[in-house]
Amino acid sequence: MTEPTDQPSEKLAEIFAKMNMSELPAMSGHVQELISLVHSSRSAAYDLSRVILKDYSLTNKVLQVVNSAYYSIGQSVSSISKAVTILGFDAVRDLATAIAIFEDFIKSGVEKEGISKLMTRSFLSALQCRDMVNIKKLNILPEEAFICGLLHNLGKIITFIYLPEIYKEIEKMVNAGTDEEKATRNLLEELTFADLGREIATFWNLSDKVVVSMNTNPSTPKSNYDTDAYLQNIADFSNRFVDQICSGGDTTELFEKYGPVFSIDKEKSLELLEKSVEASQDISDNVRFGLSKLKIHSKMQKAARELSAPPEEGKQKSKTPGGKENKSAKKEQKKTIKELDDLPSSDKSINEFIKEMTETLMGSFQLNEFYANLLEAIYRGVGFDRVILGVLSIQTTKIVLVGRFGLGDIDSSEIANFEQSMANTDQAIPRAMIHRKDVAISPGSPGDFPENMQYLVKDRTVYLFPICVNKKAIALLYMDRKLGRPKLDKNRIKAVRLFRDFAAMAIKKSSKKG
Repeated sequence: MTEPTDQPSEKLAEIFAKMNMSELPAMSGHVQELISLVHSSRSAAYDLSRVILKDYSLTNKVLQVVNSAYYSIGQSVSSISKAVTILGFDAVRDLATAIAIFEDFIKSGVEKEGISKLMTRSFLSALQCRDMVNIKKLNILPEEAFICGLLHNLGKIITFIYLPEIYKEIEKMVNAGTDEEKATRNLLEELTFADLGREIATFWNLSDKVVVSMNTNPSTPKSNYDTDAYLQNIADFSNRFVDQICSGGDTTELFEKYGPVFSIDKEKSLELLEKSVEASQDISDNVRFGLSKLKIHSKMQKAARELSAPPEEGKQKSKTPGGKENKSAKKEQKKTIKELDDLPSSDKSINEFIKEMTETLMGSFQLNEFYANLLEAIYRGVGFDRVILGVLSIQTTKIVLVGRFGLGDIDSSEIANFEQSMANTDQAIPRAMIHRKDVAISPGSPGDFPENMQYLVKDRTVYLFPICVNKKAIALLYMDRKLGRPKLDKNRIKAVRLFRDFAAMAIKKSSKKG
């Protein structure tokens, strides 16, 4: 790593200036939230669902992949919380992070083929990192390996996006035989791609593990517990291997360096790469586009032939890394990837949510996970801008309704600050709770909410649905829509009431278990 200086280089300052002036986008807050969850072992399914659901497009893409043939779940999944339950927290978190980062860079407006190829190579490397950790039982977290592999070539991607002319010059020098590090130092004022990536990652407040994993010449791990060294080695190896396969380069030196570290050879690495390619087919249109432009299947077939057949036997049948005939590669030449359908209509979504929640109630469940699914059903299925679940809290001197969970146009601090005393019965929430009545409040109704909620309800149509158990209101669903959106029709009101009844049933069932 380069020694820190008081002032960044001119090229780095130029990139920072462009970001600060919003000429080109910095990493979105949404992506940063997802990455922060990767490094938070205590994060709940609810937190992950909340972050993904902030972006409707990301929600669609994640659900498309979960429902794709690759996962072979055997049932339709219409909610993020259900996806987390079935596939696991880490799998959905990795998937959402990869898609979000990919889409952020695609939206930068640069030449599509080039950025798609770069990002697809990074994504394949990330999948290979994760699989290697699992197969080799390395003492590092698979999800950390995934993100570190994904962002290992961040500096190269940033240069392609923000400094395209310099990137082209570096490519020319490398194609002419110049070492890549030397070429980048010549044209980036002594910065390498790794140096640039580390600076940008630090600027974006990414984790220290991501920053150190951009090292392109890592030391051999000193022990099985040298996690930082293993992360550096696995990120560099996987990215270099994918790059070499895609460029048709020689991998001899690569395996001389990294083969002993991971007890892996080219044959096994090709097996893992083939698995990564299959796993990435259903991620998004942009990934499929990148795979097709990389001609990855023909490149892997070529590498497999070189591995399995001596020069004089070059006309033998193409083999997979495991030595069997590569049937999947032959099928790939004939296969046209079917475009995934859009998510179902709102009405169909409501029915799917009802089915999922009914099945959940019939089995065993965690109440907090049920709440996450409930809010998603109301937020996405019925269609609100914000949904908050508040519960009664009996305090020393008063009874208050406090926010517990929320989705939509709201963050965690606003959910925590959602609080209403039950003492003022002239206001809407206490009135709804005491009389156990569903209430709709038009925008601009004075006096219906306390001062601390005015920012929340301004220019919103608000719906309040108490949750009652044994004829007592113990919780409340707060839901709102922005001014100008149509009011709920009878069918959607009926659906909200059904979901509210599901919540009461879940609370009763959980209390009996307790």
